[in-house]
Amino acid sequence: MTPEGKKALDEIRKVRGYTLPLHDALAETNPEFLKRYGALSSYVIFGPGEDRALDLKTRFLVMVGITTAVKGDREGIEWAAARAIKHGATWQEVYEAAFLAGLPAGMPAFEAACKALKEMKAGRGWVPQKLPAAGRKAARGKGKARRAK
Repeated sequence: MTPEGKKALDEIRKVRGYTLPLHDALAETNPEFLKRYGALSSYVIFGPGEDRALDLKTRFLVMVGITTAVKGDREGIEWAAARAIKHGATWQEVYEAAFLAGLPAGMPAFEAACKALKEMKAGRGWVPQKLPAAGRKAARGKGKARRAK
């Protein structure tokens, strides 16, 4: 890998907290594409709040829905869900975003998202990350409430 490819990967990892196979492939084959793709996606997702209609919580909930709807990568669902929770979303909001996507995409897409979210909440997600304390408490609290009924 060229120094440019490594630098682009490091920048994406710094912003996102992880990289995907597509990032690795672009770092090897075309570091300039990776650099430009990384800059665009980072701006679209994390860009400054001024003149933005959606706050970060809402942007990440939208990403949960979109990733579910396009039957996208499981890592994307986990990543967006964790960031939505970090920015104040509840698990109920995360599941609703995924459920809404299931209407146009089909319920198997929602089912796959539910499996990913369940494993993520249990600490068995595919993306190494820590849920914010509020997200962990909410996940445990809901499970206890259901068992008590």
